[in-house]
Amino acid sequence: MTNPPPKQNSNRFLPSYRWTRIAIATLFGVGLLLLFLICNSSADRSVIARTVMLGICTSLIALPLGGLIAWVCSGKGLISRALLIANVALLMVPMFIHVSGWDAAFGKLGWLTSTSGQVLVPLVSGWVAASWIHGLAAAPQVAVILLIGMQMGSRVYEDQAVLDTTPAGVFWNVTFPRIAPLLILCVIWNIVFCAREIAVTDLYQIGTLAEQIYLGYSLGINAIGGNWTADQLAEAGNIGSRLTIAMIGWLCAVSIFLFVRLTSLELSGDQIRPQKTVAAGIRRNVVGILLLAVLIVVPVVNVLMRASFYVASVDGVPTQGYSITQLFSAVSGSALDYRSEFAWSLLIALVSATLILAFATLFGFAARRSRLAQFFLAATMALTCALPGPTIGTMIAALFSDLENGSLLHWLYNYTIFAPVLANFIFCWPVGALVVWFVLRKVPEDSLESANIDGAGRMTRFSRFGLVENRLALVGCWFVTFALSFGELSASQIVRPAGMDTVPRKMLGDLHAGVNEMTAGITIVTAITIVVLSLIGWYFIGLNRRSVGRR
Repeated sequence: MTNPPPKQNSNRFLPSYRWTRIAIATLFGVGLLLLFLICNSSADRSVIARTVMLGICTSLIALPLGGLIAWVCSGKGLISRALLIANVALLMVPMFIHVSGWDAAFGKLGWLTSTSGQVLVPLVSGWVAASWIHGLAAAPQVAVILLIGMQMGSRVYEDQAVLDTTPAGVFWNVTFPRIAPLLILCVIWNIVFCAREIAVTDLYQIGTLAEQIYLGYSLGINAIGGNWTADQLAEAGNIGSRLTIAMIGWLCAVSIFLFVRLTSLELSGDQIRPQKTVAAGIRRNVVGILLLAVLIVVPVVNVLMRASFYVASVDGVPTQGYSITQLFSAVSGSALDYRSEFAWSLLIALVSATLILAFATLFGFAARRSRLAQFFLAATMALTCALPGPTIGTMIAALFSDLENGSLLHWLYNYTIFAPVLANFIFCWPVGALVVWFVLRKVPEDSLESANIDGAGRMTRFSRFGLVENRLALVGCWFVTFALSFGELSASQIVRPAGMDTVPRKMLGDLHAGVNEMTAGITIVTAITIVVLSLIGWYFIGLNRRSVGRR
């Protein structure tokens, strides 16, 4: 009887990802250290620390949830399909909707708060609330990055290693090291995401870079007190340009790496193959149901409960209750109350989405054939992604603040949607252009080469393979970008002309007072609008992919 061959180390099947992880960690760590050395003020350092810590706390929630979402979505069946659709819809849901969905339960006017007997005392607030909401909002984005990244290369390493070790050993020795660079990439994305948004940090008073810039700008216009301490207000009012430039420079460096990696992804590898066992399918379905409950069911129930809440006098005693009639009244009343804001938001989003689609298609198709153009596209996405929303708004305001009365630019800035559209365009460009890039990336290289050999010029190739072949997908990209632009808040609210208000801006103001019946009602209307638009967009993108596959 021959002895069995000795077990081989499964790590021998693993390609060299070590240097990728070291490069990312070095870029991140050394850049952060230099940032602390440049900003020698303790106040500036605290802003940096809060921004990075919020991104890390967000990642502690988003990475496990995003990994579970990616695992469930990679399977087959009704639950996996439902979670995939829900994840796609959640990608476009803006932060103020997430805030409303959870603050409606544990905020100062939340229905759970009211049942606990507390009056205007939130059950959860501050760091815990901000990290939780940011983490849940970032989880779908993490899942998409993992799903895309796991299609890179081949699964031959896992297939070979499974012969030598257990499934758990394959995961820890092969799969986990394989996705580790993607996980670090997700952490970087979360930090950048937290550094440019203000909806959560403004409500829960977390002084990140974007929040401090916004608060400092607001202090120059009107006195904002709220619950901010005098030291916090002084810190916001005295935020230095040195901190802003250094922080944006660091964010730009990590964002360049992020978008260069994202725009270089090759999606021609093997799909994730789920385990075809009954036990694995049951586990996947159970986890999928729990994720759907946390991501969708609980926030929706929170908002519905708050919108249907009423207080009536019964025998002279105030009595709380819930009513379907009150729910419809809150939804219809809020839609009527917000009709002007809806009109402005739709108009700004329409123009912004159209401009983003036009420029992204032109630059994206050029980047399809040119490494230089691809790097330029990634650099523009990185630069605009590194700019916090309030910084974009203040830069536009400063640029047009000294215009001469009667000039064309003065009229455009003060009486039209020009400034909000410009701010919206810059803020939404990274994600909008990335979606268009992934569509154009699928254009077959041999088709372009054949057309070039046949004498087709650059414009002919662009019109045929860039526009005609991808017309459905580009329509889908427009809907996706439209939904994204509709929910933009951080940049455009600073440069709104007098008399012009948007849904995100007004909702942020209302959320500071707590989620009442009307705020819950407009949350329902806005969420349905954005989700429907985004699902229409993703449907067209998928329809184009299937039609091209059939040809």
